[in-house]
Parts: sequence; C-alpha cells; structure tokens
Amino acid sequence: MNVKLSSEVLEVEPYVISMRRKFHEYPELSFSEHKTAQIIEEELKAMGLNPRRIAQTGVIADIEGEKDGKTVAIRADMDALPVFEENELPYSSKNKGVMHACGHDAHMAMALGVAKIFGEKRFRGRVRLLFQPAEEQPPGGALKLIEEGALEGVNYILGQHVMSNIPSGHIAVYYGTMMANSDKFVVKIHGKGGHGSAPHETVDALLAACYYTVTLQAIVSRRVDPLKAAVVSVGTLNAGYRFNIIAAHAELTGTVRTLDDDTKSLVKSELKRILEGVCAATGTTYEFVYEDGYPLLVNHESVAKVIESVAREVVGEQKVLHPPPVMGGEDFGYYLKKVPGAFYFLGVGNEKKGITSPQHSPTYNLDEDALKIGVEVLYKSTLKLLSH
Repeated sequence: MNVKLSSEVLEVEPYVISMRRKFHEYPELSFSEHKTAQIIEEELKAMGLNPRRIAQTGVIADIEGEKDGKTVAIRADMDALPVFEENELPYSSKNKGVMHACGHDAHMAMALGVAKIFGEKRFRGRVRLLFQPAEEQPPGGALKLIEEGALEGVNYILGQHVMSNIPSGHIAVYYGTMMANSDKFVVKIHGKGGHGSAPHETVDALLAACYYTVTLQAIVSRRVDPLKAAVVSVGTLNAGYRFNIIAAHAELTGTVRTLDDDTKSLVKSELKRILEGVCAATGTTYEFVYEDGYPLLVNHESVAKVIESVAREVVGEQKVLHPPPVMGGEDFGYYLKKVPGAFYFLGVGNEKKGITSPQHSPTYNLDEDALKIGVEVLYKSTLKLLSH
C-alpha cells in the first residue's frame, strides 16, 4: 500500500490493531458498553490522562497542549450490534449474539492511537476525546453528550467511519450534505377478526396492511421530485394468530430516508394520507406514529477542505474520493449543528483478502492495514485545525 505515513503513526500501528481486536472480542450493545468504557478508561489513564464518564457509558478526556489555543474534539462511537458473528477469527466475538459488525471497534482503536501520539507530542491547544455510546440506537448517544457539556469550548469536531464498500487505501470526503435524515414510522391497523371460512363477516386488517405496504411505494415514484432523494422501506409486518383466522390487527414499521427537510415533510404527510385512504376503503381504523431520527449530516466546508488536504498528502490525489451522499443515518449530525466539523469515510474493503461483506453483516470484517491511514488522517487533520 503506497501511502505517506509519519513515524509516530507507524509506531502506534501495532497498538491500534491490538486494541481493535480487543474491542472486537468483547462487543456490547447501546448504553451497555460497561466493559468497553472500562477498557478505554484504563488505556487513557495509562497515557497519563484523566478520563471521566459521560452519558452513562461514554468516556471523555482532554489532552492539554503547552499553551492556550483551540480545542479540537475527536469522536469515536462505542456500541456493537445484535448480530451473531460468523467469522472464525482468534478474536471473534465472545459475547454471543453481539458483534462489532459496523466497525466501531476500529473507531475506538484509532482514536486511542491518536491519543497516544498527542500524549507524547508538543502542541498548542487541546484535543478532546469523545468516546460515545449508542450510535446504533436512536435517539443515540450524541445528544446526551451534548446535553452533558461535551462540546463546551470546542472549536472543531472530527469523526470518521470505516466502510467496507470503499477499497482500503482510499478516503471519501464530502462537502455539505453527506448522510440522510433517518426516520421511523409505526402503523397499526385495526379491523374485525373472524373465521377464515367467513371473510364477509370480518374486516381484514392484514389485507389492509398489504394494500398499504404496496401503495406507499408510489410515494417515491409519483410524489417526490425525481431530482430529490428519498427512500421509503417497510421493515416489518406482523399480523394474525392462526392459518384459518382473519387478522383483527396488523402492525408494520419502516424507515424514511431523505436528503432535505422539505422532502421529509412531504413523505411524512403522504404516508398518513395514503393510510387514511386505504383504511377508508377497507373499513379499518389506524394509529400512525412518525418518529424523527438522526438529522442530516452536513459537513462544514472549511473543515472538509482540511481533511481533503491531509488525505491527499497521505494516500495521493487519485485515492481521495467524492461520492454522492449516502442514505444511511448518523448521529454525528447533531454535533455539526453545534460546532464546525466534518465526517469522512475510511476505506477498509479488500477483495484480494476476501474482505467484501457489507456493514452490519455477520461476516463483516475490515482490512487492518487501513487503520494506520485512519490514524494518520485523523492525527494530521487535528493538528491543522489546532492552528487553523
């Protein structure tokens, strides 16, 4: 891998890899990251820092420079997913049914690597480490960190996310909107149950739910401006008790992803309008709940430029990518509503090594050779912002 790395980063690379494997071996779910937080605290204390708990299971620590100056925060999320790992690795998950299937183990390890470098370096200002719980579980941990003062005095904030669909050795930089509004809807439909042999005596809630599931697909294709981005997906549909009983109740849940707030409002109103029509036509009644999830993640241009300048130095101009926004959600967007900052993607996929599984997959893995690139970009970007 032809990359330009500083000696400090090469020195901490073995440490970063070992910490990533340690976190991977003991994954924990959102707001249950007790052992994870304990490991982080022990590592930070060994570096001479004074970490403290925040947002239940989060950890925050400041690395003080020699003189007063700007404060740059580095955020690393901590939680894992309710996934049964299928990888056969020496450090595969020891917690059955829980797995670091999104790469948060790598985020924590790289942040610790950066901390180790700054702890032994002369610099002006302050580096604040934010180890955040519960990114995977809305409303997420970012809001709790903000509420408890994690951003007080912070001038800039940085975050990165490993991505297996981006080749190792590449960095994806975004200007403006990077990730989508990520919302949830819950629909309950009520009818009148009865025997399957006498449907005329019932009001079929399952039939109404099926009509609704099919009809709402027209929102994106017929109501949303074709030049706007939107996704409407139904994830669950539950109804009925037995093969020969007409369902009296049905419940479905789904997600809405949009890249602007006007489209979000349109989709929300259309979901309810179509539901009203379907229920009127089938004789059912309904309950409708729309839950606002993570907001748009909108990078600040000046900080994104800093990341790009560093990325070009590290991996070369040809390996700095500028993809279109993604429809995934991230609570890092809450931080960017408060202070200038930016988020970027670190490529960790490697076909030659067989590392191709997507995020959240039970066979998800990452190319550990890419971790030193993430440390370098995060370290050098922080340095530049401290003197920005």
